[in-house]
Amino acid sequence: MPVSKNKDRYQLDESFDATPLKVQSIFNSANNGYTKKQSRLANELTEKDPAISQAWSVRVAAIAACPWEITGGTSEQNKFIERALKSIQPSFDSGLVSFNKLLQSLQSAVMLGFSTNTIEWGFGDESIDGFKIFDQSLFSFQDSDLPYFTGKNSGIDGTNQEKVTIYAPRWMYHTATNSRGTEPLRSGLVRPLAYIYTFRRHVQIEYSRGLEKFALPMPAISVDGSMYDDENSAKMAVQELMESWTYDGYSIVDKQTMEITFPTANSGFSADMFKSFLEFAEKQIFRLILGQDSTSSSDNSNRSTAQVHNLVRADMLASDANAVEETVNNQIIKPLWEASPQSTGSNTAPVFRFRLKGVAELQEMANVLKTLKEAGKTVPNEVISERMGLPIEDIEEGNETEAVENGND
Repeated sequence: MPVSKNKDRYQLDESFDATPLKVQSIFNSANNGYTKKQSRLANELTEKDPAISQAWSVRVAAIAACPWEITGGTSEQNKFIERALKSIQPSFDSGLVSFNKLLQSLQSAVMLGFSTNTIEWGFGDESIDGFKIFDQSLFSFQDSDLPYFTGKNSGIDGTNQEKVTIYAPRWMYHTATNSRGTEPLRSGLVRPLAYIYTFRRHVQIEYSRGLEKFALPMPAISVDGSMYDDENSAKMAVQELMESWTYDGYSIVDKQTMEITFPTANSGFSADMFKSFLEFAEKQIFRLILGQDSTSSSDNSNRSTAQVHNLVRADMLASDANAVEETVNNQIIKPLWEASPQSTGSNTAPVFRFRLKGVAELQEMANVLKTLKEAGKTVPNEVISERMGLPIEDIEEGNETEAVENGND
């Protein structure tokens, strides 16, 4: 059975025995346009570091689980686009995924800097059969501002490329929102996270070695020289005793000729020093990915600090949502709508957007509108819909009277 061309399977991890120098070498390769090493490293970070895995899962789920809607067109037009997206079913034999899975893939651009996928259009481009997700490591930016597909058999240095230029409307190209720059291969969170990972890994190794050497010292017993003979039955009895008491080694020495000391008390090993660094690094991971760390830090658990962190997270979600909305509207909704018979003679096009407003925020906005109405002011429905993220319509007089009568009954 042939292996699909959109997956990158490999044996040797780029993060194996990772050091800052090795990470820098990987980034230098990406700076020249070769994405393979950096993209693989980004995926491996979420596999090997529990803090990165947890925080990144939250960041992706924030978009994947966020409710969305289609607005901007007539009710019938909006329902047409909504049905087209919600009716897409994943298919394991063709490798096509649903719209919700595509949203998760688009969010991966925050970690890797970009995301490239294909749209499998139905007959006449009036429907969508599904989306195919491509690993970022299968693309290259060498001598190009846009990525091009190189295939799973291309070398790290770009040799043996199966070069395929991406084009609309079949291909989708999404970049991350990041204040550090517009270069996608430099803007992903993989860059700062990889350095934190290498230092955390080094400290964890030394921490484990310290626990093994000083917190769990090897048991030792001193015996008379007469018992030191391997043929001595008394020594054999002592060996059996030590084997029954321990499982990770022991020593038997001649006390007349040898003395063994274990520098446990005076070693200077401090478990708290290692733990404090690991906790510090974990906070940096959560701040990078989620913009806050109060969920994992007791010293930041007061209400005012948590409110600030929630605002930061809301801003990050809004930024991610705006980027995804722009890509979906321009690269999915627009060509789907233009190919639809319903677009004939229409001056408006449906628009995809996330519903980011919470119940408390909606209530605050409703109170403001009530205050404005009492002051004799009014706000157009279009403005209210834009601010609240909900379709706003006036209640017709007949429906309002009918509702009142039903309520009185």
